[in-house]
Amino acid sequence: MYCEAGSESYVGKVAVGNVIMNRVKSASQPNTITEVVYAKGQFSPVRNGSLQRALSSDKADAACYQAAIEALAGAQPVGGKLFFRRNNGRSGQVIGHHVFY
Repeated sequence: MYCEAGSESYVGKVAVGNVIMNRVKSASQPNTITEVVYAKGQFSPVRNGSLQRALSSDKADAACYQAAIEALAGAQPVGGKLFFRRNNGRSGQVIGHHVFY
């Protein structure tokens, strides 16, 4: 959440967590949060090493932790959407710099 949405609004952070939880619940995606996050080619912070650097330096702020708790508790600011990316004109629900689809 910190790597993907650390500079986004609070609802943007929760939305990223919402997508991850939707993927865990989806029959077409991995079954655990770890498997979803580390699925091949899915999250650029995994590919470029920024997730590992963030985990080893404990940089996530309180808002990221609270947003994760909210997403785990079932908050759904983007409903059942399974994907997001930088807002580049793709249709979908826009929150901050991301579009969710």
